[in-house]
Amino acid sequence: MQNLLTPLTYDHLCFKNPYNKPELFMMHSHNSYEIIFFEKGEATYVIEDRKYQLKRNDFIFIRPLRYHYIEINSNAEYTRYNITFNLSRKNTELIERIPESLEVLNCASEGILANIFQRMDYYHHSLNDAEFSNLLAALLTEILYNVSLSGKEQINLPLETSKLLKNILTHINDNLFTIKTVKDICAPFFISEQYLFRQFQEQLKITPKKYLNAKRLLHAQKMLQLGKKPTAVYLECGFDSYVGFYKQYLKSFGYPPSQEKHLKTL
Repeated sequence: MQNLLTPLTYDHLCFKNPYNKPELFMMHSHNSYEIIFFEKGEATYVIEDRKYQLKRNDFIFIRPLRYHYIEINSNAEYTRYNITFNLSRKNTELIERIPESLEVLNCASEGILANIFQRMDYYHHSLNDAEFSNLLAALLTEILYNVSLSGKEQINLPLETSKLLKNILTHINDNLFTIKTVKDICAPFFISEQYLFRQFQEQLKITPKKYLNAKRLLHAQKMLQLGKKPTAVYLECGFDSYVGFYKQYLKSFGYPPSQEKHLKTL
């Protein structure tokens, strides 16, 4: 799980042998938005129960709290641009223009979005950190404007996946704070815990319990960043005890809930 206290980050990643870097492609989730511009490689992107076979110049838009990871399909060279950012007053309106169905968008090789990322890489190497940080915020705004203007025909559709898993994840997220045990997840679908565990491991690379707790912790983090007290947050998020909540929070984020910083919107 990631905790991105920096409002805006940028990377241009290149791996000659991606099979040798499995720790970089593990499933994770966070409270920030994430943008990936896929340049090269053979990979499938997984967002919750949806899978997308990536093509050159695919633009991937990941909203907060959604579990996601890359499946590397071969050891071919893998390169991508990566931006993470927190919601601010400046980009809220633009985010609202982007359809919920848009997760992967295919872009023209010589199109506007591809050009923005190429310029971004040039500025990253040509400017100092402070100058690039200022310009990156403007480039992000330009990216969001162009994505909001994209036509529906450019939106990639996910590959066909398990309808059962989709319904299970919907059930978990609709009842995130009231589910007590894994049995509560299984009962509405008349499946065993073993079967549920196998579905999660095969398709999401995570156990049902870890998925549930990670989502709760991210909600708790957001509440703490908005100024709520830890002793109130753990109850609202469905944890049985403050001690258990404290230990899980410390393990996930590296610091106790009382040290969570408040969000600073720009």
